Amino acid sequence: MSRRLVSAFIALLALFALVAARPRANVDPVFAQIDSIVKSLSEITGLPEKHTVPYGRMSKRQLRQFLSKRIKKTLMPEEIRADELALKMFGLVPQDFDLKKSTIDLLTEQAAAFYDYDEKKLFLLDDSSFDSETTTLAHELSHALADQHFDLSKFMEETPSNDDENLAHTAVVEGQASWLMIAYGLKQSGQAPVPTPEMLSSVVDSSETSMQEYPVLKGSPLYIQQSLLFPYTEGTLFFDAVYKKMGKEAFRSVFEHAPVDSAEIIHPDRYFAHEKPAKPDLPKFTPANGGKEITEGSVGEFDHEMLIRQYAGEKEAGLIAPHLRGGQFKILESGKQHKPVLEYASAWDSEAQATRFFSWYEKILQAKWKHCDVSLSAIDIFAGTGDNGYFVIRLTGSTVTSVEGLNDVEEWKRLKTPSAVQSASKVAFVSRIVAAR
Repeated sequence: MSRRLVSAFIALLALFALVAARPRANVDPVFAQIDSIVKSLSEITGLPEKHTVPYGRMSKRQLRQFLSKRIKKTLMPEEIRADELALKMFGLVPQDFDLKKSTIDLLTEQAAAFYDYDEKKLFLLDDSSFDSETTTLAHELSHALADQHFDLSKFMEETPSNDDENLAHTAVVEGQASWLMIAYGLKQSGQAPVPTPEMLSSVVDSSETSMQEYPVLKGSPLYIQQSLLFPYTEGTLFFDAVYKKMGKEAFRSVFEHAPVDSAEIIHPDRYFAHEKPAKPDLPKFTPANGGKEITEGSVGEFDHEMLIRQYAGEKEAGLIAPHLRGGQFKILESGKQHKPVLEYASAWDSEAQATRFFSWYEKILQAKWKHCDVSLSAIDIFAGTGDNGYFVIRLTGSTVTSVEGLNDVEEWKRLKTPSAVQSASKVAFVSRIVAAR
């Protein structure tokens, strides 16, 4: 699922020359700790510091101004529209949701510090407390140390067609830093710098309970909330699993042999097994007037878990989503009115699990639209009209496909015929082969 805005600011905030870095002659009781913190982090990770880290401060007002300018500089209006449209067409955010404004509001509320991967500088916000700044410094300096060895700017480079891999990489960066933040605290207290299961659980619990302190985050759609929390919660647990298996080598391995999707973050055993996500073919929709592609991307386990959780509940999401083996989507403009049409396909680890998801996807469509008139419902097809046009959902072996938002009645009828299933049958076979590997 497209998440360029979220990724750009939670993981790639490049604070270029907005606030001049303070010279070290200015004594700051917090920043004075930088050298000793980096030294401790180097001892824990085995990664030596290659150069000192410049630093500075900024206000919330300056941060908000920067975020607005940053969006204009790095993202075209059509890219923001594409991200927002994808979220809306899947039913993950309300139709009146403003992604740009919400992203700025969220990150202004949440921000305490940033490490600039491009300029190699660390910034803290002026209104942070001394205690929280010390903890935040350890987290952000973990980024700085990793950046000196693995070029985080390149590591976090956005690949629009593989959003799920982008999320996994963000989880690597934030998860390792969160783990190191705990380890640093243990080392400072004279204990072994290895977090206990209880400490790791506290990271997950505190992330969820922190919503009570942040009204903007609490009032955001589930998908937006969890997109911000996932890299810290699941990312921390993922890194701990890798550390338990590999020791200090984990600090290099997660960057040099990075996970390729959110499933490997959620299930570290898949990371160790080097499983690759399936890429099921999209349904063969023929747009009127040729059509124009708006956006495309991957739809991973995290995306499916949030979609199912939103409409079917957390328990059902936990039962179904882990069986996903990969998903793809594309949004095209079709017809004279340039209406968006969603093409979607997901591959599952068995026909039984695909059938289970297919059944729930019918209910998801009926829940996400105000109007859903079903004209055809069988064990392997579900079709009708929704808020934005005609739709056809198909179950073919272990693959579920969907076309939503059609304006062309004849194309809709064609997609409902058995001949339209042939390409999907091939997908099911390929998906089973991928899963078997």
